[in-house]
Amino acid sequence: MPEIAEILKHNLVGKMINHGCVFFINVLIVRILGSDVSGYFFNELYLFNFIAFIASMGLDYAAIRYFGEDSSLLRSINRKLLWVAGIGSVIFVLIALFISTVSITGRVTHAFAGVLFCSGNLLMILYQGVLSARKQFNLQNIILGISNFVYLLLLFYLYIEGKAPGINFLATSYAVLFLVQGIFMMLFSFRNEPATEKMISLSPMIRHGIWIMFSSIIYFAFLRVDNFFVEKYAHDGSLGSYVQCGKIGQYFLYFSSIISSTILPFIRSEHISVSFSQWKKLMKPYIGILLLTAGVIAITGPWAFPLLFGPGFQNMHQLMWIFLPGFFCLGLLTLMNAVYIGNNRVKRIFTGDALGLLLVLVFDALLVPQYGSKAAAWVSSISYVLVFLYLLSGFKKNFSYSMK
Repeated sequence: MPEIAEILKHNLVGKMINHGCVFFINVLIVRILGSDVSGYFFNELYLFNFIAFIASMGLDYAAIRYFGEDSSLLRSINRKLLWVAGIGSVIFVLIALFISTVSITGRVTHAFAGVLFCSGNLLMILYQGVLSARKQFNLQNIILGISNFVYLLLLFYLYIEGKAPGINFLATSYAVLFLVQGIFMMLFSFRNEPATEKMISLSPMIRHGIWIMFSSIIYFAFLRVDNFFVEKYAHDGSLGSYVQCGKIGQYFLYFSSIISSTILPFIRSEHISVSFSQWKKLMKPYIGILLLTAGVIAITGPWAFPLLFGPGFQNMHQLMWIFLPGFFCLGLLTLMNAVYIGNNRVKRIFTGDALGLLLVLVFDALLVPQYGSKAAAWVSSISYVLVFLYLLSGFKKNFSYSMK
């Protein structure tokens, strides 16, 4: 327990510094593109993320599992993941070639940038799993932090010099950023492989990862499908604000996922078993920070959002006030997920996310065309709370299971 707490603190600091850079990259992109175009742009990036999630097949979690059980599998795992990344990139190119022949209304990102983004994202997903399995969290933070900071400096220079780049430059350069990060994650995953190699086939890794992949896809859709209802039906200029609410809400998830991803390799490799009271004690300071973050956003939103993002975001705080209870519950839910996954109870997470997605789809279809973005925010926030309560109702049972 003390070792986990110490690693958590170091990983948390590194990730928060890195995501500070990501936040200001997002701010500059919004300032350069404006409210409406930035909303379309980030929605397209969510679609690319969705494609990369599917291609990853949950193999990042499979890598954590099998490396945790036998570290001599590292060489074999690395090479299997490289094959998956290569085949995935070929598929992305074929999809891009098809899309380039089809006229899609509202598309702002060039297909070539989409290929780069998906390929880089896939590499990052797969090899962050390997580095996490090896407990090399600081290395991940250094790779992401340096590359994000360099890109932030580039955008800042262009912005203050008044050399506002077009959407093609922004989309392509942002995609290259992800590709560079993915390549470095891969290269460092191949470092210091064991001299003795033990083989593992891809099929058991896929079998283990597939449920987590489906759960990730459903969860991703659960969190993002409302954006597309707002894009299609809300014609009040609120898309940019709505998308940015979701991106700020991601920080509740990022913060919690840092903790979950740090704990998970210990659960898998060292068979840590703690009581529910011990878990609450370990999580208590992080839950307090989630509450503090929600309070600061609620108080400062009316003046901070227009100051950060510029014209078109004056009413963003009204949407955020609706979202905050749901975002807080999502943060808590993510803290619990490592325990569920560590106990191989992924199906319960999948069920909760699927029910939440169904609620969002049904009520967004009924309400958003008539009531707009605020209805979408209410539907999503309430759904987040309900899914959290569903997973909370079965959470204590995890501590009566052995960590297999």
